[in-house]
Amino acid sequence: MVVLQLICFAIVSLFVVVRTLRARNRRAFLLRMALLFVGSWIAEDTCIHAYGFYYYDAQWLVFVDQLPLSVVLIWPVVIQSAWDIAGHLLGRQHRLVPLAGAAIVLADASMIEPIATYAGLWAWTEPGLFAVPPIGVLGWALFAGLSMAWLDHNRRTDRSGLRDLWVVLLAPAGTHLLLLASWWGLFRWINVTIDPWPVVVVAWLVSIGLASWSLRVGARRRVPPIDMFLRVPAAVFFFVLLAQHCRDAPALIAYGIAFAPPYLSLTRLDLSDLRRSVRAGGAAP
Repeated sequence: MVVLQLICFAIVSLFVVVRTLRARNRRAFLLRMALLFVGSWIAEDTCIHAYGFYYYDAQWLVFVDQLPLSVVLIWPVVIQSAWDIAGHLLGRQHRLVPLAGAAIVLADASMIEPIATYAGLWAWTEPGLFAVPPIGVLGWALFAGLSMAWLDHNRRTDRSGLRDLWVVLLAPAGTHLLLLASWWGLFRWINVTIDPWPVVVVAWLVSIGLASWSLRVGARRRVPPIDMFLRVPAAVFFFVLLAQHCRDAPALIAYGIAFAPPYLSLTRLDLSDLRRSVRAGGAAP
């Protein structure tokens, strides 16, 4: 577990350092990461206390109340990375960027949660797909979308600054409200174990459809290679977990691999493009 956590810290550090160097306003970027860090911790910690749907393995070393520090650090990276990609695909000024970013976080969480749960990093107390209730995956997408929407609104209206600080309260509060509405309006009534193979088939159909659309419209030309390659260490981390801990779960293996094609379709393998992206300081908002 110690090695695993050191790898987590290395992945977070790499992302933050490279992304900071590429930011137009480095101070604003670091402040945004700090706000996402605090907001993520408040949202998840209060959800664990309020609902008791899951808990982390005691082998995690450093806890901040109910959460391992490594996990608290990872989620802002997941959110910011999704936000970056959504902004490149739609254009930073597009009003649907927060929604697209939330959808990417939903996809990321849909892969991360089952693999991490099967590997024993945390455990859920409610049934679902691969022992993960659907509302557990939805929670991170809700928090990410609300955070992006608030911060993006402030940027559009030139009200960034002190107003951004409210995200650490508004996004967790909104997440709780939407989770409760989703639970009592839908998920409470379908809280059952889900047969994985039909979901695997659907996941592959969606994956192939998204990858085909991406290649057809040339979406990879809109995304700087460095923003995709910054996601590679985390992806490799979870695929290694998949290989190590899920060998007796063929449905989960098939499900996890289904998430690769859309991201591969957005990744340019031209090393000259990657070098230009790395050198392009100030290229990211």
